[in-house]
Amino acid sequence: MGSLLPKKRTLILLCLLAHALLWSPVLQTTAQLKRKPTKSGVSHKLRVSKLQCANAPYKHTQLHHCYMEQMPNGTVGLNISLTMPMVVNYLGIVVQLFYKYTTYRPFMVDWNMEYCQAARNRHFSPTTAVMMRIIEETLPDFYYPCPHGNRTYATLWMFEPKHVLPTLPSGDYRMDIYLRDSADIELLIVQLFASVRKQGFVG
Repeated sequence: MGSLLPKKRTLILLCLLAHALLWSPVLQTTAQLKRKPTKSGVSHKLRVSKLQCANAPYKHTQLHHCYMEQMPNGTVGLNISLTMPMVVNYLGIVVQLFYKYTTYRPFMVDWNMEYCQAARNRHFSPTTAVMMRIIEETLPDFYYPCPHGNRTYATLWMFEPKHVLPTLPSGDYRMDIYLRDSADIELLIVQLFASVRKQGFVG
């Protein structure tokens, strides 16, 4: 009877050891599942230093005024008034981005689309979809199918940080926007100068 007690104790210890070994990974996994995931990502800080119309006067349009205006909250916009006397069924839009090294050099973005066709067909390539979304959000009063023209366009245009491509590195940029007719003649050129800074956040 006495010889059975050590065996019994050994069996109990083995059972306890097996229990601990089996349950330890399960408890760790459960704790990981219960732990709240951390948020991670990148936000962009955009500081626009200059907005202007370039290469005016234009051949087929009349630019009444074009100047940068600062809001009370510090954001800036381009106050512009442009008369397009003729009716147009073709509006070429070109967007080019330049990164400042010692001088501004072409960088990453060289997009173009024909607005009238895109607004008519509603079949967008990825870059056209981005351009159309920005037009819709920043110029909602002018976001309608062609014909365009035969009117004066007056607006305060603002480019918001949410429109910055997430892949852009920090640095100083110039963005050129061209509006052209079917003969490739410039109706308007807008230039935006800005600095982009990435800010990580954890919460």
